[in-house]
Amino acid sequence: MAPEFSTEVVDGSGTASGQISLAVDETNTPWIAYATTGGSVALARREKEGWIRQLLPSEPAARDAYRIGLAISSYPGLNPHVAYQSKATDHLIYGVRGTEWTFEEVPTRGGLFAGPVRFVSLRLNPGSAVLANKDTPDLAYQSGTSLWHAAKAPHSAGQPPRWKKNVHEVDQGGLVETGWFTAAAYTPYGLYRIAYFDNWAPAGQIWRRLRMARVAGGAGTDLSEQSQVELLHDGQILGSRPSMTFADSGEGLVSYYERNERAIRFCIFGDTLEEPPVTQVLSEGVEGEEEAYSACSIGEHLPICVVYGAGGQLMVAEGDGTTFTVGDIEAGGAWSDLVIDREGTVHVAHMNGSEVRYGAAAP
Repeated sequence: MAPEFSTEVVDGSGTASGQISLAVDETNTPWIAYATTGGSVALARREKEGWIRQLLPSEPAARDAYRIGLAISSYPGLNPHVAYQSKATDHLIYGVRGTEWTFEEVPTRGGLFAGPVRFVSLRLNPGSAVLANKDTPDLAYQSGTSLWHAAKAPHSAGQPPRWKKNVHEVDQGGLVETGWFTAAAYTPYGLYRIAYFDNWAPAGQIWRRLRMARVAGGAGTDLSEQSQVELLHDGQILGSRPSMTFADSGEGLVSYYERNERAIRFCIFGDTLEEPPVTQVLSEGVEGEEEAYSACSIGEHLPICVVYGAGGQLMVAEGDGTTFTVGDIEAGGAWSDLVIDREGTVHVAHMNGSEVRYGAAAP
């Protein structure tokens, strides 16, 4: 049985335009980042009295088909971090709020200077492998025709975090373009992974195949030499907009939209390269590209959960990877996002027209 949600309005001003990201901090408080019609980056946080919203004091975000990156640092700091593509320059903007907001251009070209990027994904290092890297930002993005990774981390104990020597090409593009629609996540063991699509055009046809990079090493390590890249789905597909999550067992899950079939698909893969991935169709005939954003999560008290927009509705599917129960939550479904917190509560965010909405379902 699909979970039952209680939903509410986050921003009903009519000025929201999309690019939603949902994050839940260690106190199980939800945060939502999104863009306005004017390109401003907005951040909303749920408090007892309701949603507290602010426009960030930064330059406008590019109105592209990708989310504003959002992550919240660990307790007791609970500092919000954002990352996005600049509307003016296409450069990667990273910001964090301590006592006040600070923003900077990320030196995306080898850690030396900034350049145009697309498809930004932000995660914070959990510090599982190197405690000094805890809560430092990891960014995946496309630069040129390649997939890149940038980390702002210290090179040795006691040193301040920096980008220099922490920016590397992970999957070099060429005739096959890489780095489309990145979605990064950490495994339960603190290993960094990036799901994305390539862009391959054999004989005049265009395929976007699902790939994953297993990024090795750490700050100061040449990740381009130590990363492993594999095709998770090598079929004739036109994939986009993936979401990735990991179970406590180490198994990974990617949900994504396949444009040829207008289908929401998901791919389950093991923690080692020896285990072949399994791909299935979750929902076919998904109407309207603007609604075709899926998000997935695996909670401690729940099986797999996927949300997506279809036919003007926010849909939720819950299952064990073989069979799923599908239900609708409410009208909307554009830019849908999903997080399952430590207590098993399912949090969702999405757009219904120009309205930002949020919902939660207790375990």
